[in-house]
Amino acid sequence: MAEDLEILADLPDGTLSIDALSGSASHSVNGLINLHIAGELQTWLQQRLSESRIEPSIIVQAKVTAAVRTDRIATNRKRIVSFDFTVDSVISTTDREYRGKLCEVHQWHSRAPSSIPLPCGQPAQAPDPGVLIPDANP
Repeated sequence: MAEDLEILADLPDGTLSIDALSGSASHSVNGLINLHIAGELQTWLQQRLSESRIEPSIIVQAKVTAAVRTDRIATNRKRIVSFDFTVDSVISTTDREYRGKLCEVHQWHSRAPSSIPLPCGQPAQAPDPGVLIPDANP
């Protein structure tokens, strides 16, 4: 998932849509994007259908939509990004619809290397995600 967060960190805030039937993902501003999680959701859904002995052809739609915000907490985006996700999901069959909702209020994605050289040459620990890092080059 870290590689997906890196892709999302470079995109503007918007809506992410994942089609779990096809394993495709799109962003409301940038269009189609390649995310690992899209394929993972497709594999998970296929496995669950198989385990439950549900014929895949009755599934009309399996979609996950996530509103993505990165502006709630100011950070140095070159080093760390704060994500807020509000996620809705729907699985539709020919005669029923199943919905879900999740608000993941906060997720940190560190873009910094695992150690940062200090002036004296000794490595420091990676920044604590709970600590805001001021932007040295505003």
